[in-house]
Amino acid sequence: MKRLTIILTCFLISWTVKGQIEYLKYPDYDVVISKFFDKYSIKNIPSTAQVKFEKRPTGWHITVIDYSADPKTIKDEIFWNRERNKFKEIDFEKLKIKGENQEQIDKFQKDWSKRFYSICPYYGYPSWDWDVIQEFKDANNLPDSTLYALGRAYSSYASNLLNNNSGLADSKHQFDLPQGRNCMTSEQLEKYRYYRHLAIEKFKKVTELNPKYETIVGAIGIKTSNEQLTSFLDMRMYQNEQEANKEIIAGLYTDFYLSTSKNFLNSCAPNAILFTNGDNDTYPLLYVQAKYGFRTDVLIVNMSLLQTDRYINSLREQILDAPGLPIPSSLEHDDYRTGTRDYTPIQERVTEYIEVKDVVDFINSNNPKAKLNTSAGLRNYCPTKNLKITVNKEIAKTFVPKEYHDQIVDEVKFNLTGSGIFKNKLLVLDILANFNWERPVYFAITVGRDNYMGLEKYFQLEGLAYRLVPYSVASPDGQTGIVHTEKMYERLMNQFKWGGLNNPELYFDETNTRMVMNFTNNYARLAESLFQKGDTIKAIAVLDKCLNEFPQEVVNFSYFTIPIIDLYYKLGQNKKGDQVLATMIDNYITEIKYLKEFDSGSGLSQDIGIAGQILGSLGRVLQIHKLEDLSYSYTQEKGIYYRAKEGKKEKIDFNTYRINTFMKEYISIQ
Repeated sequence: MKRLTIILTCFLISWTVKGQIEYLKYPDYDVVISKFFDKYSIKNIPSTAQVKFEKRPTGWHITVIDYSADPKTIKDEIFWNRERNKFKEIDFEKLKIKGENQEQIDKFQKDWSKRFYSICPYYGYPSWDWDVIQEFKDANNLPDSTLYALGRAYSSYASNLLNNNSGLADSKHQFDLPQGRNCMTSEQLEKYRYYRHLAIEKFKKVTELNPKYETIVGAIGIKTSNEQLTSFLDMRMYQNEQEANKEIIAGLYTDFYLSTSKNFLNSCAPNAILFTNGDNDTYPLLYVQAKYGFRTDVLIVNMSLLQTDRYINSLREQILDAPGLPIPSSLEHDDYRTGTRDYTPIQERVTEYIEVKDVVDFINSNNPKAKLNTSAGLRNYCPTKNLKITVNKEIAKTFVPKEYHDQIVDEVKFNLTGSGIFKNKLLVLDILANFNWERPVYFAITVGRDNYMGLEKYFQLEGLAYRLVPYSVASPDGQTGIVHTEKMYERLMNQFKWGGLNNPELYFDETNTRMVMNFTNNYARLAESLFQKGDTIKAIAVLDKCLNEFPQEVVNFSYFTIPIIDLYYKLGQNKKGDQVLATMIDNYITEIKYLKEFDSGSGLSQDIGIAGQILGSLGRVLQIHKLEDLSYSYTQEKGIYYRAKEGKKEKIDFNTYRINTFMKEYISIQ
């Protein structure tokens, strides 16, 4: 059995100075946050200001930045001094009520950027990247963690030459670039490439030292490839396709990523818009389009990057064979340029459902009556959470399955959540306001639910992407999107390839493992849909295909394998069900026993909880399908399994033994 990888994280920052390795213990981010908010109040800082935590060469600084105009530092205090290795009193108002800051502690400790404070020697302020570069660029024999941090610093510096999307660019180091493409001079282009490729070089060195080194997006190899594609995309946005294509070199991605990327693209109808969100569901897709000319009709739109005006502008033009974003548009460049409509608050003034185009026009209005009067002046706002899109039924019938034609709605009605709309979602609304159902719109299955904007009840699963459709049918399995059985079967059974995932010699990091769990879930959902429609032969074939493509020897069976076991029994395939069930029982019983050998304070409670939940679910499968026969007693002798009753003893296989002894053993380790 493959044990789950246990990572005992030690937030010890180590680096080399002048060739000598010095292990310096900066206090952890969470410790600094807690110590500050347990002692000091921020009630009296201006409403236009924010507290920032900055990990600098001199130590941990607490700053207050005023954003009423251009950002301005109005307070800067060293809270933990590096030279003295100690915390110090600072000039902030003392806390008077214990627990007053708990909300602030929770906010900062949940901040997505906190991970970078442990990855990077310095972080959280303009020019952090330059400080890291200056301290470590000439150092020798750097460990993998510091080489990786140096690579991130070079990467950040290259990006910050072009823009301040990070919010941490130092204006002294930035290019002053005009709008449009071909905006860099030859000298600027050379400088950008120099630093971007230094990042790639450092990541490659990390790969040589430790090919299994884990980054935020997976093993270091995928980070290296994605960095190359970052350069490609920057060249596409700021220069031209010719310069961009210089970054497309052979061998950047493994067969797994190449195949998976093609599967994402092949989940879409011709000329589709495909919304993605992360690095690994965007950069490899761009690569297969640029390198192999594969499905160049699909426009890939990364929702994270959709916050930036340069990226939005680049999508308005045709890219390869994919038409640009829908035109006409309600929004022009000045309406979404940097610093404009980054966040639009919602003030509900209307309860009925309003056409999306009318809402976008209202948000974009220059009429003072369409704005809120705030302390910072007049501001655009969204007057409702209740939106609708009128449906073109004739077009809809060309892609909605015939069985659902009578359920096509006149209007797609959906509800926004939260207190405002970020720029990327405003742009999505603008697309929906103008697409008129003539162009297919998809969301990759890797896009988080918070980016669905309340549209998920109108999703149709067609592979590795959900298509926005004008009918709403609840999925029998309670998951997002009704399964388009015919398209899913053709794609999962005949069209999709998985890059040799059934090779047990492959190494799978945590990121790849999560992706495979998603794929397994899709096969299970398709099989369930076929079972519900009475097509048992195809349902069995889908389950068999899934286990052949994603065998447990490559990626451990997970929570998403349990529906496969359940379906095998429903379909009368008891031997197949027994095989998977017994394997999972043995894996997770062994796993939970191993985990429980560690002290309670070892930080493994979450892993123990997950293993316990899976074992509990397996127990319910036993009960539902009445798989235990407790009229027998079960034993094993020298690797041979027996059951006995009324003095008669007979050999049995391992699966029968494991299933019938499971509950007793599981209860004993509770």
